[in-house]
Amino acid sequence: MAPLRLAFLTASMMSKDNVRVGNDLTSAPAVAITPMNSSSGKVTAANEVIAMNASTASKSSNTAVSTPVHSNVAQEESGPIHFCFIVHGHQGKPTDLSYLHHAIKDKAYEHGGFATTKSSEKCIVGRNNNSHDDDMASDGSDSNRANQEEIVQTSVEEIIIGESKRSSTFIVHNAVCNEGSTHDGVEKGGERLANEMLEVIRDEIGQRTQTHKHQDVTISIVGNSLGGLYGRYAVAKLDELLFASDEHDTKDAPHYILDDNIRLHFNVFCSTASPHLGCADRTYFPIPRFAEVGIANRMGETGRDLFRVNDLMKTMATSPKYTRPLALFRKRIAYANAYGTDFVVPGSTAAFLDGSSDSLHYFDADFESIKEETQSQQQAADRVCPATEQGLFVATCYTPRQSMTDLEPSGSELEVMSKTLDSLGWTKVFVDLRKGIPISAKVPIVSNSSPDTCPVRRLSINRKVATSKDLCSAISSGRGGRVTVPLGHNAIIAFKRGSFRTAFNKGGRPVADSLATNLIEDISMWTQNV
Repeated sequence: MAPLRLAFLTASMMSKDNVRVGNDLTSAPAVAITPMNSSSGKVTAANEVIAMNASTASKSSNTAVSTPVHSNVAQEESGPIHFCFIVHGHQGKPTDLSYLHHAIKDKAYEHGGFATTKSSEKCIVGRNNNSHDDDMASDGSDSNRANQEEIVQTSVEEIIIGESKRSSTFIVHNAVCNEGSTHDGVEKGGERLANEMLEVIRDEIGQRTQTHKHQDVTISIVGNSLGGLYGRYAVAKLDELLFASDEHDTKDAPHYILDDNIRLHFNVFCSTASPHLGCADRTYFPIPRFAEVGIANRMGETGRDLFRVNDLMKTMATSPKYTRPLALFRKRIAYANAYGTDFVVPGSTAAFLDGSSDSLHYFDADFESIKEETQSQQQAADRVCPATEQGLFVATCYTPRQSMTDLEPSGSELEVMSKTLDSLGWTKVFVDLRKGIPISAKVPIVSNSSPDTCPVRRLSINRKVATSKDLCSAISSGRGGRVTVPLGHNAIIAFKRGSFRTAFNKGGRPVADSLATNLIEDISMWTQNV
């Protein structure tokens, strides 16, 4: 770079607290801008330029600078590394969730709380530098955008003072291990996912120069459909693997030790339209048991899991082997489609609701146990939420966390599963995609209630708190004024595969954008709570 160009960029950088460096990226090596040893010639030269231009910079107005970073010089990593793993569903591909991938990465960049934001080195989705707003990109175009620059965010204050501050890194990765292998059961898929997560973490950590004893790493998971069950099983597998190899007895501690120098923390777990209660007795239309078993056998071991031909769904929902590791996440979130918009995974199983359960669900304004957290997240609430603006979010409910030792659920198998999962403490987001699905029509209103007041909103207005059975009934009822083909299962995450399906599911993009915004806010809060 010419000296004058370098001087101009440095002067501009001095005029802004937060500087964005580089373009959205994916496949380039991670380069975090942190202080280097004074013996480095490059750093010395940069410091001289900063000194020469300090007076000019103090007079300049705030101006963002964007320039590619090609440095391969090893950097010191002092802050936590936040991993977000995105997991596809049945017969899915990693690229199906490419819109969500780029939405999450873009929101992380806009958030400004991370020094570095990037896709993992192994992420095939990350090789596409397309912004998530690009329309109708064909699947084959992804490979043509390889070798772009990663997003690197830092501040001049960190460059100058750096050693007194911590910098965090955000890495997003779409899991590839289950592509073409979603018929062999939740157990095998979950095990593959756990191994891939560890492989990605080790690979990313191995590229960094470690100058301190332990590297803090957080794990967040976004599982779509069957991917949510894979994620839950993988979490239990990680607990088993890491505890078995951990000599420091941290089984009940908030972190695990990996390879002696990595401290793993469970951060945020999020599922979208995942069949947490399975599919038996939770199909869109009631069907006889023999038909369920027939469908299950055609789907292989995965079908036998989902239709509860075996006990895996019950065990995963009620056994401490699976619930205790899930409870270690700072936050658990479940997105569910309401009002019959999801043929594949109805809202009652996605939000693990049961018609006989009296588990309490608090609407966010009145939930005392989360009041402090809600206040601390006021900045997030002030952010623009596209899904709320467009009326796609029906309501957000919270279930209070209960002690597992005090919990003695009774009732039917599904009721026990529902109550036990609720006891972990969840945020449940109910989505109404009737406006977002292209095939819909208005119908005459035969109700005294306002067409703009949906059943769940009426519950929130009239009661402020609802039981699981109340919500189960409300989200299963119709909403006056509109009838829609139940194709919201893929729309909720803006599924992308081919131009037609990408266009068809475009109506769910505000939901994916809002999910990404809230997820990044939750992930970034980890440093404030450790």
